[in-house]
Amino acid sequence: MTDSSAGEAVRKRGRPTETERAQRRDEILDAAQQLFLERGYGDVSLDQIASAASVTKRTIYAYVGDKTAVFAAVVSRLNQLILIPAEHVDLEALAIRLVLTLHSDVAISLHRMVIAEALQFPDLARSFHAAGPQKYIDTLGDLIGNSAAAEQLFAVLLGEPHRRRLLGLDGPPTPAEAEAHAKAALSSLRLQG
Repeated sequence: MTDSSAGEAVRKRGRPTETERAQRRDEILDAAQQLFLERGYGDVSLDQIASAASVTKRTIYAYVGDKTAVFAAVVSRLNQLILIPAEHVDLEALAIRLVLTLHSDVAISLHRMVIAEALQFPDLARSFHAAGPQKYIDTLGDLIGNSAAAEQLFAVLLGEPHRRRLLGLDGPPTPAEAEAHAKAALSSLRLQG
């Protein structure tokens, strides 16, 4: 056994528990996210993800699906940082979490990758939009009761600061900056309404 594998837990035989299944799925998604960010979508194979996650390709299919599904699952994990049941969140808190998360280094890197590869992999772009932006717009729409206004709000929450992040001109916002940005976005839309 080498030093690099000495710390790895030995997987037991038999049917994994729900906790073990969730942990293995997270390991797959962690490996996939790292590879996607390092190499881009097109230059990553399921075999590489399987190797990096120390699982078989069959396990990836069983736990997540094909490569597009793996990428969608990576994007969906960002939702866990943002989306909580609507009965437990208010619009301002959601707006702040959207700004913090979507302007984060990981979200920006994933967004850049999708933009770079969207024409070659249109399913990737569709998957990214469905798993990310569309979910956020739908959630905002549920909270404010107006899908057109939700789309506007989402656009303002990203806005020029997001474009500057995509271009590498600015770093991620601090919590105070994210809060100020979110409040300004909400205020500007209230003024228009």
